[in-house]
Amino acid sequence: MTDEAQRSLSGYKSKVHEQGEFENPNEGKPPLTEFDEYVLRLTAFPKVKTFPQIKKIRGVDTTIQVDKAICIFEEEHTKNEILSLLRVDSLNFSEDDAFESAIIKFFRKIQHPLKEGIEPNWDEYFIVGMRFRARVAVGKDADKKPNGKYYLDIPTCRPLGITTTQDIPPITTPDNSVLLANAMLIVHGCQNAMDATQRLFDSQCKPELVQVFLAANKAGTIKYPC
Repeated sequence: MTDEAQRSLSGYKSKVHEQGEFENPNEGKPPLTEFDEYVLRLTAFPKVKTFPQIKKIRGVDTTIQVDKAICIFEEEHTKNEILSLLRVDSLNFSEDDAFESAIIKFFRKIQHPLKEGIEPNWDEYFIVGMRFRARVAVGKDADKKPNGKYYLDIPTCRPLGITTTQDIPPITTPDNSVLLANAMLIVHGCQNAMDATQRLFDSQCKPELVQVFLAANKAGTIKYPC
């Protein structure tokens, strides 16, 4: 490299990007609303990043460092990206929604709950390509106008193929036993409940098979790998 190709850094003017100036992956795509429910898909295994966070300690605002999983989901039809930052360095199980960790709430909502008191293996929970239903929170700019950015509305999350998360039929009849046997043929070899449920959805089997399998999984009768 010649001297003519080099310059002194002294006095160099660097361009500083304002927040929000970076390219928006949703630009040009049909907008989403906070009122509609969408089918979302995890596009890649989450990365972890450390963020500063304000926490009140003994009545004093203190900045602490927390690790969050950066989760990017894609809307099925418009291909908009939806972001969720879920704290993973500290997990809090609680019957009070206000104190329950968001990541625990998320997996509980999509019916793949974390086991209380056991350190989770995230490879068994974040399955690339996994799909679920949810609404989104719409990002706003300084003028409170939509800016084309979307964030996952965790309380609205639910699994695919189920109208409500309450009415899962009990396994009590011979017909249900047959349905469960058929479901087990489809999910043979799956390593975990999320993988098995996703395979059932992808197979486009009857909703009854999915419901009976979820009921058996909730009852703890399914052993993994299947």
